[in-house]
Amino acid sequence: MPDHHQAATASHPTLPKHRIEALQDGVYAIAITLLVLELKLPPHDSIHSQADLLQALAHLLPKLSAWLISFFVLAIFWMSANRALLWVRQVDAKLLWINIVGLLFASFLPFAAGLIGEFPQMFVSQAVYAFTMAAMGLSALWQLSYLSGHPELCHQPMPPGVRKAAMLRCSGVAITALVALLIAFWQPMFASAGFMLMWVFSALSRKYEKQARAGVA
Repeated sequence: MPDHHQAATASHPTLPKHRIEALQDGVYAIAITLLVLELKLPPHDSIHSQADLLQALAHLLPKLSAWLISFFVLAIFWMSANRALLWVRQVDAKLLWINIVGLLFASFLPFAAGLIGEFPQMFVSQAVYAFTMAAMGLSALWQLSYLSGHPELCHQPMPPGVRKAAMLRCSGVAITALVALLIAFWQPMFASAGFMLMWVFSALSRKYEKQARAGVA
């Protein structure tokens, strides 16, 4: 008699999860690499002294800030995506498309980072960046919700504490993006500082997950 996994997926073709892991790793690797391409010095013949070089480096500070934040954002999402896939046994068409939507916004982040690096003083550039970050967070929440509702795709259901910690991290990115957008209304140049809240949510989620594993929560 076929087991419940076979019965649940018989009418829905599935793929081995390594296919989506390979795509995911490739997109994140390329996106992280593209970020650094925005860090360009002016032509060599325009640098005549150390003062000129220091001035050129100072002009790169907004781009350096955008690169640093975006690098760690992509790293956090890559780690979160891989953590979620640890519980996955196989991937159906909808889960595949949910991941592709998330990768769509991850691949767009280098452009959004370049935008705030080039025009940090403009609200529109900050809004595009915040929207991209929020979309990545919401896509990750969508994936977690879908996995929770489809345990047949998993080796075993994701433990409640692990799931809640992951949802806290992902929703924290969306909340942080909203905070950054509100700051941008007041002073666009300071909007990127709002994304420092992500590390607070990340620390809280790790603490929550540790407590859940220990049976405290």
